[in-house]
Amino acid sequence: MTYLTKSHKEDMFLIAKELDLEPNESMTMKRLKDLIIGDTNYDEEFAKNTFFGIIEQRKAKEELEEKQRLEALAETQRQTELEEKKRQEALAKLKRKDEVELERLKIEAQLKLGTTTTEQNYSKIPTKEVFKFIHKFEAKNDISLYLVLFERQVHRLAIAKEHWVSYLLGLLPPEISHIIARESDEKANDYDHVKELLLKRFKLTPEKCRQLFSTHQKAYNNTWTDFYHELTTYFDGWVLGLKIETYEDLRKLIISDQMKQRSPIDFIEHFLAEWSTISSPDELAEKFEEYEDIKKTL
Repeated sequence: MTYLTKSHKEDMFLIAKELDLEPNESMTMKRLKDLIIGDTNYDEEFAKNTFFGIIEQRKAKEELEEKQRLEALAETQRQTELEEKKRQEALAKLKRKDEVELERLKIEAQLKLGTTTTEQNYSKIPTKEVFKFIHKFEAKNDISLYLVLFERQVHRLAIAKEHWVSYLLGLLPPEISHIIARESDEKANDYDHVKELLLKRFKLTPEKCRQLFSTHQKAYNNTWTDFYHELTTYFDGWVLGLKIETYEDLRKLIISDQMKQRSPIDFIEHFLAEWSTISSPDELAEKFEEYEDIKKTL
């Protein structure tokens, strides 16, 4: 009877059924064992063979299920890899298309710069000469400020606006130029449209503009006029981004900012989710006082 001690409850239940007994699923293993060996027709050898047959069937079923599980897993993995391969191929195809389109735009821009004249009949400035005055844009920098500086420089160089995109393309990283390349020919050569597209895609938040306005330093190679325009850009990005339209709104914003500058760190952490949007000193003072009252009760 030792074989029964090594069996599962499910196995003992099946043995009892094979022996034409009447087991109940609610029976414990002990009751099932007593039912089997207590049967008047109990034959240990027959019961043992029945037991091992059930074990073999169970193992075969488990092995089949495991095999099917592994096959399904392998198929899922294969499908995933196939979909990823298709996705990568699609991305590569799109990238090649963008690169071809970008190259076409650059060639057209160079041809335009080399063959057309402006109403002022100025001499065209080679692209490499323009690059001496305007540094290339880096994605980590503020696009709005960069475009302000770009516009000031092309104005200084007396470059007609119809050619600005031609020069700008050579100053932008490929991943940004590709965005322009996806536009139609008419839009891709319209500076105002390109500017709006870039500002919408890479515009800084009002809070980031506020931080830059407070911490921005004059670059060594820039003029004080450039610095003035840089600060103006950040200030406008901060104020206009919060829809400040009247003197009263501006007064409240500046007073609120001074209150925030002098607030403890735990205040900033507590109101972090709404910190950048609170522009009313009355609201800010009320929130600070409520928070202090809560702290006193802790």
